[in-house]
Amino acid sequence: MTTEVGSDDVLDTLLPELARDKGMLVVAPHGTVNTGTVHGDQRYAVTDSPAPGGPGVPPVRQGPVRAKDLRAARRRFARPPGYTAGLDALGSGVLFVVGPPGTGRQTLALNLLAHGRAEPVLVQIDGAVDLAHWRPRSRGVHGYLVMNLADPLSLRHWDVTRLEEELEKVGARLVVVLRGTPDLARAVEERLDVRVLRHRPPDPQEVFSLHFASLCPDAQERARRRRKVGQAALAALLPPGLPPGKAVRVAEALAGPGPDGRPTAAGLTAGLAAAEAARLVSAADDAPALPAHLFSVCVHQGLGRNTVLGRAAELLALIRAHHAPDAPPEPPQRSGEASRPALALPGPAGSGAAGWPAPTSAAPDLPADIGAMCAVREDGDGNGALTFLWPAVGEAVWDEVCRERPDWLPLLHVWLGAAGDEEQAERAGRAMAAVAERTAGRSLGLLADLLRTGPQTAAEVAGRALAASSRRSPAAATAHALLEEWSGAPEPALRTAVVAACRPDTDGLPAEAAMRLLWRVLDALGDDDAAAATAFLVSGTLLRRFAAGAPGTRETIVRDLAVWVRTEDVAGLLAALTFPVLVAEEHDWFGDRLAAGQEAADQVVALVCAALDEASAYPAMRDALLMWCAGAAGGPERERRLEALFARLVDRRRPGFLRLLMSLERAPQTTPGKALAERSLTRWRGGPGPAAADPSA
Repeated sequence: MTTEVGSDDVLDTLLPELARDKGMLVVAPHGTVNTGTVHGDQRYAVTDSPAPGGPGVPPVRQGPVRAKDLRAARRRFARPPGYTAGLDALGSGVLFVVGPPGTGRQTLALNLLAHGRAEPVLVQIDGAVDLAHWRPRSRGVHGYLVMNLADPLSLRHWDVTRLEEELEKVGARLVVVLRGTPDLARAVEERLDVRVLRHRPPDPQEVFSLHFASLCPDAQERARRRRKVGQAALAALLPPGLPPGKAVRVAEALAGPGPDGRPTAAGLTAGLAAAEAARLVSAADDAPALPAHLFSVCVHQGLGRNTVLGRAAELLALIRAHHAPDAPPEPPQRSGEASRPALALPGPAGSGAAGWPAPTSAAPDLPADIGAMCAVREDGDGNGALTFLWPAVGEAVWDEVCRERPDWLPLLHVWLGAAGDEEQAERAGRAMAAVAERTAGRSLGLLADLLRTGPQTAAEVAGRALAASSRRSPAAATAHALLEEWSGAPEPALRTAVVAACRPDTDGLPAEAAMRLLWRVLDALGDDDAAAATAFLVSGTLLRRFAAGAPGTRETIVRDLAVWVRTEDVAGLLAALTFPVLVAEEHDWFGDRLAAGQEAADQVVALVCAALDEASAYPAMRDALLMWCAGAAGGPERERRLEALFARLVDRRRPGFLRLLMSLERAPQTTPGKALAERSLTRWRGGPGPAAADPSA
């Protein structure tokens, strides 16, 4: 490094302990001296002693600010909101700046110190320095910068007063940058009796415009590139709160390709997201808490901040459990699973978590590496929703992980399977499907063991993942094969996952495929308690699909239920029990079906007859028909359709319908449908064909 000050000046800027022992120092004004230590894989760190320090001893980073670095900080500088206030406060000689990393704190500090001077000489002091004993050098330096002071609350207000006096004597100023919170800012103000500048990043649009104009001087070319990308895409890439460095990246990316290869909106967004995802994933090696928080934001972005941090803490705990010492050997492969993908779920706690960084305590907040690219927005319930400033980063992370860190996937699936509620399960299933798409379906091989050994929520998450994967071509074949296999599997958890895949909100399986899979699930049921629970889930799925479905979906459900009801099995009973609920919710729609043709009308009549004939379904079907009668009163067209339904039921001459007519005959005059029932009963008694036995006899 080429210095801009003499050797004596350099000595004056060092720690007092080093300055007292000058035999430890080598000064090379125009040379390079390697006095650092190498730790691990060629990472260079300057230290404050010839030998590496002990645990917790930070490296010293101090010395003159290079002229080229200062020029870069001053060139294209976009003044943040607090710049003028910072200049005023710096008039005392000392200014404390508080703000999160990555928001331009250092650039702001350098510009404050250099303000009003063409060629200032600035020196950076390491944050480990004890400012209570630090002294500015006697001449030649215009400003000092301390980044991330280790313990600002160890100072006293008289220490600051002394610093102000000594800085005034030598004509210099000092800016102390703190990586803190508003609580720290208040504590510093009260304890040291100083003014603290709460840094807010500059407008990313302004930062972008300044750098883009410098990188692409031709105004017409800039306009063409902007038009190619579109104002909406640029606005999405430059949201409020975006760190200045990211706004510069947008400018560099937009100015990068030549005139014949101007970036498109999709290309620009994808490229920036991919670069950011690669940075975050690679940073996990040095920040063990980062991957847990990164995955939690990727999966849950848009949900509450507490949800994101809570799920991240759960993943950290899972990693810690699988990093336990004295790991037992891997369990042997089950017979018959030779064709399973190479991926496998981790063994019991203590069997290790290969590839994951060593666990640390759960961070109370997002690590700085990812926090700078996240924003908290109000979600309407008073709980700030946390999301990426560039939402596309979430999808890009799955690309990077599947390509560079596939060994993370088994443990990641264990964590995803433990979703806390329905909304989290939907997000987790979507994440599993995203991974399956990028692994061509191989990661779906992890789901069977997850369902066998994981929590109950894993079935819903896996079902959602299979449904979403079924419409993503690289993984679709595997997803459909698993759904077919599991719909007839003996394990209840596998069948439950198939039922979850058939839900309407998964938006994956068409109605025909869902009805066929549900029938296979019912056909595989036994007589145990798990069978009853599964049948209940199937019934709920049918109701949800019918309520949320388009007319075509509803027609498919009714058509298949009319087939099921003819069987003497669980599917037939379930169809009879479910149909009355559908009629109670949508009797007008069923009235339209009666007028839609012979086949459609026959399906409705068959289902009504079956429900009335089934003792356990009779009360619900009776009540649904009474509600239909009450809703049709006063509507000529509705009354005609209901009259036609009762006439068809009379022709069928089923005992359940006769039971209904007899009960209505004895009911009070105000009972809905009583007159219609009396007319139907008269036709029944005088009509052709054998009459069914009177159930009241």
